[in-house]
Amino acid sequence: MIVDKYLADLNTDAPPSYDDLVSPQEPSSSQPSSPFASSSQSHVDPTLQIKKLSTKKSKGPTSWFPFTASRTAKEVRITVLNLIRDLVKHPFPAASPAILDSCAEACVTHGISFASLLQQKSVEDHTPIYWAIVKRPAEPTSPTEHDLLTALLTRAAPLTESTVSEMRLACLVTNDQVLFQRLRLSPAFSPLSGTDEILLGANIPPDMIRVEDVASGVGAFIVTFEVPLFQRRMRISRRIVLEFIARGRMWSFSFSTVLPENDPKNDPNVRANKKPVGSWVVALGLLEHSPSTWVDSRLTIVEHSPSTPTPSLIDTPIPDASRPSLPRKKSKPNPTISLRLKTGSSQLAPPIPKTEMPSEIVVPLSDSLMGQSLQYEYV
Repeated sequence: MIVDKYLADLNTDAPPSYDDLVSPQEPSSSQPSSPFASSSQSHVDPTLQIKKLSTKKSKGPTSWFPFTASRTAKEVRITVLNLIRDLVKHPFPAASPAILDSCAEACVTHGISFASLLQQKSVEDHTPIYWAIVKRPAEPTSPTEHDLLTALLTRAAPLTESTVSEMRLACLVTNDQVLFQRLRLSPAFSPLSGTDEILLGANIPPDMIRVEDVASGVGAFIVTFEVPLFQRRMRISRRIVLEFIARGRMWSFSFSTVLPENDPKNDPNVRANKKPVGSWVVALGLLEHSPSTWVDSRLTIVEHSPSTPTPSLIDTPIPDASRPSLPRKKSKPNPTISLRLKTGSSQLAPPIPKTEMPSEIVVPLSDSLMGQSLQYEYV
């Protein structure tokens, strides 16, 4: 469904010694679960905040670990990487923020970028953030509990493209659509264009994406989109991209305006299909890490029925007593727009890096009898 209007201090024991912490330990059976646990609910929780924390040294008289000034930068780097690895291997949810802060202070003292260490593929060829996503407990818990993933992300910003790719892969291998949508709400993970940032502001609800597997169909699923300010965004930003995880693949579904061929903002997939400039098109594609597949799908766009606003004195006309009031006719809803998106002679595959080979199914809205009404009429 496309929506074109706005919808309405805890005392603890002394911390463990360094030797106790880095020595192998058995995971505790009472380990708290993550507040970002997967859920079968379709509702997407508020944005997972990814902010860069201050790297200033704390004024506390003590630190979790004895990072003395006599240690070399290389020794501190190795020690910090080992501690991060141990946090991922044997999580200490309640203690992880303090441990990471102590590591960050040591890095600042020795001129080391702690954010870079957190995004280094130092744990079995993957980043600690990747493993924090993969090892997140499956059972949902209270959002007030500590979470290793949040602790890592808030100290790793800004995220590199490689780290974002690793996070996407982790969400994909765990089939965690709910967490993936929460991450997409964060500008650090999925930044908005400058135009969208100004247009949407802080009061417009985010795009809502719900995925439902079809039990009777092999590989079939249904995705429901709710896109606020759709027509305004298409006319100003000229592109809306929606991403989701379904059936072991990461998908991209987008609405775009065909731009002139020499326009650098023109999508290569749209340009390759040689649609008329200015027309609106929809595109379905696969994202990185996803296996190729055949596709036969149908997009249906139903008219949004907003709630009737309460009239104000300015909006309410003054009744004319000399004219009898006539009953108002109910306007008929616009017909549903329906478009088929189907692969041709080859399977749908993720885009090949550093190439402009077409990798999406692109269909103009005008292929539907009512599709053009979405472009040229306000609904």
